[in-house]
Amino acid sequence: MLGSLNICPICTSTSIIIDNISGEVVCRVCGAVLYENIPTLTPKWRKLEDDNLRSGLPYTLLLHDKGLSTTISPSFRDANGKSIAPDVAEVINRLRLLDRRSGMQNSANRSLNKGLRELEKLADKLGVSKTILEQAAWIYRKVLKEGFTRGRPIQATAAAALYTACRDLEAPRTLKDFAAVANVSKKDLARCYRKMLSVVDIHLPTIDLIKCVSRVAASIGLGERVKRRAIELVRLAQASGDLTGKDPMGTAAAALYIASIVEGEHVKQKDLAKVAGVTEVTIRNRCKSFKSLKINWL
Repeated sequence: MLGSLNICPICTSTSIIIDNISGEVVCRVCGAVLYENIPTLTPKWRKLEDDNLRSGLPYTLLLHDKGLSTTISPSFRDANGKSIAPDVAEVINRLRLLDRRSGMQNSANRSLNKGLRELEKLADKLGVSKTILEQAAWIYRKVLKEGFTRGRPIQATAAAALYTACRDLEAPRTLKDFAAVANVSKKDLARCYRKMLSVVDIHLPTIDLIKCVSRVAASIGLGERVKRRAIELVRLAQASGDLTGKDPMGTAAAALYIASIVEGEHVKQKDLAKVAGVTEVTIRNRCKSFKSLKINWL
């Protein structure tokens, strides 16, 4: 139909305009509307309250239906923008409620939805990125499919999935951080995490000590010179193989303690232990390990 509208039948002009917003084909010379309500393959953009344009929910693992199901719009206006009559609006509101409930009739969907909402709560408290949250949602979906969540608290499973995603994407977070915000014990969370690894079958990279040093240094407010000296100390210890099996946060805190003394920015072991989530005894033991390296500037 549109292919034949190359010439205006009124003024024989070949200057034809296609308005994708109004859905009209208009002659530029005489202004005649040659065709109305043309179909378009472009997304149907709409204006939101924050003045951002979008065409609907994107594909995401954070929704139980992955954002692909059709939902009834919360607006009480028809396709032409006119208000719907009150009696019709009441029927539509009831249909909207039934449509929302119909997606949660399956117990698996309800469990998945609760787990995904718990993931979002934990991610918001810990300040992790959307990429990590999507990875955690993928892990949670996989363990749910394997029946891992049966008999386990949703909080512990969601926290373990998010911690696994942080380890997989090398984000510096500790089990103690997750146990605090998920309201579960560190022991139960660690047990759930170890069991989850056998189900998901993910080969996680080792924790980057350099990132742990940067995190502790930023939390306690140490300078760049102290951080660089601590990183140098950690790399020397890694090359010697003395850090195998040691707690990374305790090692980072000990390296920063020694570096602060060397650089003249002394900080208390008590403050470092509180920020790193370890004891002062752990820091002193790691300091002994560093001093045994016999580095000339120690």
